[in-house]
This record gives sequence, structure tokens and C-alpha cells, in this order.
Amino acid sequence: MSLLTVRVFPNLTEANLFKLRLESEGVDCYLFDENIAGMDITYDVAIGGIKAKVNSADTERVKEILKMLEAEQKEKDIFIKCPVCESTEHYKNIISTKGWWAIIWAFLGVGRQTQNYKCKECGNEFV
Repeated sequence: MSLLTVRVFPNLTEANLFKLRLESEGVDCYLFDENIAGMDITYDVAIGGIKAKVNSADTERVKEILKMLEAEQKEKDIFIKCPVCESTEHYKNIISTKGWWAIIWAFLGVGRQTQNYKCKECGNEFV
């Protein structure tokens, strides 16, 4: 049995939610480096995130599930609007670049705990 990495997550919560979703669809999912990342919030950066892996035989089923999850997320994202221009086109999960403190917080992993967005139209960063 060979395992393939299908997603990499910045935190344990997102990784476990993804694992539960795959398992509810009948696909066995294994998380790698979850214990190391769970010990300290900064370790996930050092190890490259928490890896979700599945059996290579389940590849086609996982592709279908990922497309379904992407469609669900896209449907949710249309309700998020930029507070400046009210555009629904945005980047998500960005690390803020406003001010030099943001770079330090991003390096320490503190800024990654919130859902950050950046508008594609006007460039405004918002939470």
C-alpha cells in the first residue's frame, strides 16, 4: 500500500476536519506530523504543515471529493464581501503584509490563526 499526500494543513483543526470528511465519504485518511504540530503552534511551519495522506487506490474518489469540497467552499465565499468595494473576488488565508509587525507575527505563526482575505479588486486586506 502506497500513500499519497492530498493536502497539507497549517493547523491540526483543519487537518482533522478534512480527515473526518474523507472518512465520512468512505476513504481512509492518515495524518502525518500531527503530533509534532500539536505540541507547539510554531512547529507546523518547521515541518511543512500537517500532511493528509490516502491510499493510492483511492485517488479517483479523493479527486471527486476535493472537487465537491472546492465547490462548497466557493459557494460559501460568494457571501464574503470586501468592506471597501463590496467585491466577492478575493484571496483567502493570506498572511497580512501591513506593517513590519505583521511580518514578525506571520513568522511566529500568530497571524495564521484567523481567516484573512485580500480583495482582488482594490487590494484591501480584511478579516
